[in-house]
This record gives sequence, structure tokens and C-alpha cells, in this order.
Amino acid sequence: MKTQIARFDMHYEVVFSRPAFSHLASFSQIIEPIYDAFSADFPIPSDAIKLEDGNTIATAGVTLTLFSGLSVFEARLDGYKADILNLRTTEDFDQAKRHTTFFESAILGFLTDGIPKRWRLVTPYWLTVEEGMDAVGHLIRRLTWLPESHDPFEISSNKVDSQVRFDCSNTEDQWTARITVDKSAIPNAHLFLEISSQYETDSHFNNFDKRTEHLSMVTKSVIDKLGLVVE
Repeated sequence: MKTQIARFDMHYEVVFSRPAFSHLASFSQIIEPIYDAFSADFPIPSDAIKLEDGNTIATAGVTLTLFSGLSVFEARLDGYKADILNLRTTEDFDQAKRHTTFFESAILGFLTDGIPKRWRLVTPYWLTVEEGMDAVGHLIRRLTWLPESHDPFEISSNKVDSQVRFDCSNTEDQWTARITVDKSAIPNAHLFLEISSQYETDSHFNNFDKRTEHLSMVTKSVIDKLGLVVE
């Protein structure tokens, strides 16, 4: 089934076991390294960085918004996350990974006692399908009828639950993946495909590059097994 990507996003989230910035005299201190990490690459608007005091210490945070609101990086006491929206090409995705790496490096420079609890990567795709919505409906019905399989997408999972939304896990390598296939809810696309992966503390995918490489491998395998040809 021939497809084209109408849009895709990238979401990256790191959650700590407990608040990890408690040694800062003021949470506003974290603004400077975040600013430096990005300003070396491109100019940052004066209103792009905002400090949020929050109602409690756990909700205090720093938010950096770039590219007309399409890239949002947020640091809080209990973790940090990057939401990069409306990507179009692999070059956009590579740039998103580079910016996230800058952001993570700035955050990690402040950590002396933070213990990550989990890392999560999510990539939702909206695809146009040459054969149209009827072909998408057929694909979803085929997945619904799919018998239970040990590893339907051949991504080295040793447990798989559900159909159409597949929850895969690998206990040895300490990762889980969720694969969702549905009709697109936006008008300029037919098929929605979301692939997310989560890594636990002991996972050997122990840095951002390894996690994105693993997610890319999972994504390629899923697309191949679904019979999609992305042009």
C-alpha cells in the first residue's frame, strides 16, 4: 500500500523517581544553560523562555517555546520533556533529535542526584494512502482479525497484548512498545500510525541516540509488516 507522510511529531519524556533539582537556590538558574544550549544554534526570541512558579514546588518549571509554538521543551523538578510538532521530512526529524539532545545536555548538567525512572519516546504519523480510506478500513479490519502472535512485527518482543493497539514488551532488554493503527482524524490524511517506546532504568538503551535508533528500527519493522510503502 503506497503512502506518503502528511505530518509526524516527536515527543520525548523523562521522569525521575523523585524531584531532582532541589539543590538549586532558584529554579530560574536553569534558564541560563537551556538558553546557551539553543542560542549557539539559532537566535532565541526574548519571550521564548518562561519561568513557571507553579502552585507547589513540584509544578515549578521552565518552558522554552520555539518555531511558532511547534517546538516546546519543558523542564520540571520531576523530569523534562520535548514536544516537536508538524515534522515533514527526515531532515526535520534529525534536527528535532539534535535540538532535543541540546536540551537534554543542558538539563543533565544540573543533575547530581536525579535518578531517571523511565524514558518515553512517541512518534505519531499521519499518512495519505494512494488507495484511499477504503484501503485503510481494510487494513484495520485485517489487523482486528489477526490471530494472537508471539511477535507480529518482529521487533524482538516476548509479550504482545491487544489488536489494532498492540502492547509489546521485552523483559530482558527492559523496554515496552505501543503500536496504534487507526483512521486519521485530520482531513488531509487517511491513516494514523503511532509508535511509542518506553525504557526502564536498567535498559541497555541508555542514551537518547540509542533510544531513537531503537524506535526507528521498531518503526521500520512495523511499516514493513503492515505492508506500507512510504514514498
